[in-house]
Amino acid sequence: MSDVTFSVSERTFKAVFNKIYPSVQLPFDGSNTVAGVVWYGVEGAIHIEGAGDIEFEDGNTFLLKELDIGWDKLILRLGIDIPTLTIGGFCLVRAPRDIPFIGGECILPFPRITLFTAAPDIGPLKLNLNAIIGYVVTEISGRFSIGIRKDGDFQKIHADPQAVDVDPISINDTFGKLPTIVQAGVAAASAQMLAVVPAAWMIDVILSFLGAPTMTAYLLDLLDIHDDMEEWLMDVLNVSIGVDNLLYQAIFASMLERQELFKIDDPYPFVPEIKLDTADFGGFPAPPPAPKFNLPEVAASILNPSVRFEADTMIVQFDFGA
Repeated sequence: MSDVTFSVSERTFKAVFNKIYPSVQLPFDGSNTVAGVVWYGVEGAIHIEGAGDIEFEDGNTFLLKELDIGWDKLILRLGIDIPTLTIGGFCLVRAPRDIPFIGGECILPFPRITLFTAAPDIGPLKLNLNAIIGYVVTEISGRFSIGIRKDGDFQKIHADPQAVDVDPISINDTFGKLPTIVQAGVAAASAQMLAVVPAAWMIDVILSFLGAPTMTAYLLDLLDIHDDMEEWLMDVLNVSIGVDNLLYQAIFASMLERQELFKIDDPYPFVPEIKLDTADFGGFPAPPPAPKFNLPEVAASILNPSVRFEADTMIVQFDFGA
């Protein structure tokens, strides 16, 4: 039988967890090229909020359900990623093979040039979506293991994630500013594309060839931005870029680095160090001893620490060393 047993209720554990894990901003960044030329990127920052439900499982794991994510930043980047093109790299003039020393060698090479190496090549245009982060809904759930380990002068109890699930990003139906934000951003992208085209007459040729009446209409079609802006944005974030995976990585890394939920002094103190006055004891022959002295702390090391869940209670047990 263990020397010491502590118990923590599920309700208390939840209160401590929701106090420890809400975090500072967790930044994330990702991009992807879709259909060969359309480039989407996103940069953002979130923080983990409380109010998640916690359910103990028998053993050393617990379930975290529907923990809310708070959004601090959401910026969508749009661009055109032209496939990389390499030209040159061949020989214009080669020495005849019968010439001593340089026979067959290239005398005048044509330089190798690589074009369209950026990602994206046109853009990116940034759409600041911070105006809608109040309408973005995301939750996380996961299974965590509980463990206790020695760290310095403490035995620390940590919750380590085994698996974290991020629900796909969704936008409330009540949001109405998105079309204006996207249209303004696409108009700016049109101006940016016009600036990189060398001659104005080429614009009319390109657009007439594509059957698009304006550069803005061309970009709307190229980026597949349809009338339902909300559906388009959620498709870009969830499918084209995979924001859920980006959030998963940011949250998983943050939780692994978080501080302990509980800690126990090791050595465990029974009696603290006490400062005493010699005169309080009296009866000392002359000369009297020093007027002050200390009684050292009485403590014992912790052996065989363990933590587990039983029903609605977390049980912590350990023995004392000599």
